Amino acid sequence: MIRAAVPPAIPAESVPWLSVEQMIEVDRLMIEEMRIALIQMMENAGRNLAMVARWMLDGIEGRRIVVLAGPGGNGGGGLVSARHLAVAGADVGVALGAEAAALADVPARQLAALTPTGVPLDAGVDDVRSADLVVDALLGYSGTGAPQGRMHELVEASAGRRVLALDSPTGLELSSGTVPGAHVTAEATMTLALPKRGLREAAARPLVGRLLLADISVPAAVYERMGLEYTSPFAESTVVELRGVTE
Repeated sequence: MIRAAVPPAIPAESVPWLSVEQMIEVDRLMIEEMRIALIQMMENAGRNLAMVARWMLDGIEGRRIVVLAGPGGNGGGGLVSARHLAVAGADVGVALGAEAAALADVPARQLAALTPTGVPLDAGVDDVRSADLVVDALLGYSGTGAPQGRMHELVEASAGRRVLALDSPTGLELSSGTVPGAHVTAEATMTLALPKRGLREAAARPLVGRLLLADISVPAAVYERMGLEYTSPFAESTVVELRGVTE
């Protein structure tokens, strides 16, 4: 069996850390000025997420992975990862955190691309509780408040499982670095583009686990426009681990 490569590590302070407002501006510049569509960034995120799942499980053929997918962009990245994982031979199921009709436009397109693969979209709490790996893609960096309803049920079911979170563990408010209620506790979190400051707050650290940073093809010119000093950390890999994360 070919073993999955472990992402290289870099010092956490070798890259800028962003506020939620700055990340919103990164997304705006990417879409409006760089003409890099959200669906392209989402594909990059999901493909990298699937790569990290391979690393965590040391290979995924036949392994049971349940993806928790919310209705927004974070959920869309999770759906992309489910497609890549299924193609690679994992036993994948998806638990939607909202009705399919409630998905935003681009995540809905990712769901449409996933559906013909035959990946089950009706995974429930029992599936989450028995998974080899749970991929948390319920809420992204702009999420606020404690998860409610179906999301709350899925978050509770993930307790005690190995969890890989996309961008931020669900239930952690990145804008404040606080945890207002039910939350995911991740073994690893793969955040996107640049790390967000809320991920290194004291309340966040037990939830985040190992912090990974993934490339979604943001050009250096975007960060230069924002007055940030930036050298790409992705010379060796599209995913790197941040070492030495402190409060």
